[in-house]
Amino acid sequence: MILLGVVAVVLFVVVMTAYYVIRVGEYRERTRADEIHTVVTPDLWGIRLCRYRAKQGPGEPVFICHGFMSTQFNFTLPPGESLADYLSEQGYDCWLIELRGTLSSTPPFGCTRSDGTLDDYLLRDIPTAIDYIRKATGHGQVHWVGHSMGGMLLYAREAMAGVDSIACATAIGSPIGFDGVEFREPTFLLRLRRLSPLLFRSLVRPLFSLAFRIRPQHPVVPINWDNMSPKIDAAMLYSAFEPAPLGVTLQMSHSAVSREFRVRDGEVDVLAALKNLRTPLFAIFGAGDPFIPIPKAEAFFEKLPNSDKQLLILSEVNGHAADYSHVDLVMGRKSPEEVYEPIGKWLRAHPITERYEPEAEDTKPKPAGKKKAAAKKSGAAKKKLAAKKKSAAKKKPAAKKKPVAKKKSAAKKKPAAKKKPVAKKKS
Repeated sequence: MILLGVVAVVLFVVVMTAYYVIRVGEYRERTRADEIHTVVTPDLWGIRLCRYRAKQGPGEPVFICHGFMSTQFNFTLPPGESLADYLSEQGYDCWLIELRGTLSSTPPFGCTRSDGTLDDYLLRDIPTAIDYIRKATGHGQVHWVGHSMGGMLLYAREAMAGVDSIACATAIGSPIGFDGVEFREPTFLLRLRRLSPLLFRSLVRPLFSLAFRIRPQHPVVPINWDNMSPKIDAAMLYSAFEPAPLGVTLQMSHSAVSREFRVRDGEVDVLAALKNLRTPLFAIFGAGDPFIPIPKAEAFFEKLPNSDKQLLILSEVNGHAADYSHVDLVMGRKSPEEVYEPIGKWLRAHPITERYEPEAEDTKPKPAGKKKAAAKKSGAAKKKLAAKKKSAAKKKPAAKKKPVAKKKSAAKKKPAAKKKPVAKKKS
């Protein structure tokens, strides 16, 4: 029976793959970005940043972070009417990250795209990307816009280390805990994820695209299909969804089951730290989102200690086009008017005034780097350094003799200058 099940899954994947190769043809990642940058993290992962330059002026930088099992394409669909298009038209310099594990990322030797945890995102990918953006643009801060997990990472980042480099933040459909959320751990999918990451990827991406045609109503596919932009098709969705690394998948699943969200090896309780969130925050929620009960969202907002905050709940009761779910928050038919425009107003209300100072900041890590390099040198290299120091020490006294000689000559001239007034007094 097990063998038959495996064969059935393999046949299904082969058929689905053949179908989408012919009908969809989206196996090459296609981006409309003005520039594509690759940054290298401290642990040598290559992370892609897709830049959509401001259409007018230099533009303040906006760091845009995708959610769980998604990519930067969530913010570029449909072409011409996406969040990235809107913000760049409004004069913002948009930088869309694709975290480790996505197809665009490059793992170092000995690693695969299945490797990675939330701590890797928070301690390596995101800090490296933000520092790169600040240096490239000359701004001391960035605006943060995150969808789903992309907003949760903002919460976690502040809980771990503060967010001095963040001018303001926008969290779109970002869970603030899992109390009241109905969630069953997808045991079969997790087993398949562990067994074969390649098979899992080959299965999940076509399934998300196929769901566009079937339109299932289930929390596993949190989309209000009637609210999706009519310009988005199955081929586009194929690129917008992608499996996360196994470690991240297990952590997010555990968080949903345990009702906890912890990072830094479990030491930091992010949900407990939310009460101390200081970042100016614009929180956007959909009334039909299965991951965020609206009463919980409102309670979370009320408890935020920072008075610089704004809440937007997208629902028919509040006069919006629909009760937004989770995915259609960034791909809805009325998202440009009901989601993007409010985000643009929020960003304009929080202009970035700080400038990036490379000399002041770049000199700080250099001494530590030199010490590490010196510690790794061989004994012969250390002797050479010591010999150079000795020779330099011997030259220093010789260099000091000239100033001494000058001081003496100056001292001799001073008494001669004093004698002239004395001679005048005697006469």
